[in-house]
Amino acid sequence: MADDRFVDNGNGTITDNQMKVMWKKIDSFQDTKKWLNWFKGQDYVEITNMERFAGCEDWRYPTEEEAWSLFDLSYKNTDKYGDEIYLHSIFEPGSAGTTWTLEERDSSALVVQYEDGMKVWPSKYAHLNMAYRMVRPIKVASV
Repeated sequence: MADDRFVDNGNGTITDNQMKVMWKKIDSFQDTKKWLNWFKGQDYVEITNMERFAGCEDWRYPTEEEAWSLFDLSYKNTDKYGDEIYLHSIFEPGSAGTTWTLEERDSSALVVQYEDGMKVWPSKYAHLNMAYRMVRPIKVASV
């Protein structure tokens, strides 16, 4: 069952059959070569939607559950430094190894780290090696 969780759609997206979402195959760091704080990430998402990446305009930050679902100790990938991270190899290697999420708490937002599975709450203004892994819902046909 785990082997058919992810499907490379061949257009820069990955379908996640477990979470019923579509992920962008690369994160914002791979796309822009810049670290993004939580607010700059909003601009990145907005531009991606205006450009209708993969024909869609409903890209967003992942929820905690969606972001956390990608962390799995059996997955092996590498981040931009060549260090091992626990993200499925279907995703492009060389990512930031983190993702901001939708979850907010005052002036902080939740980040999931794929190198160690930590969930941290940095300031939304932080530029500390942070990036976004964008996601969108997929419509599941009812039977």
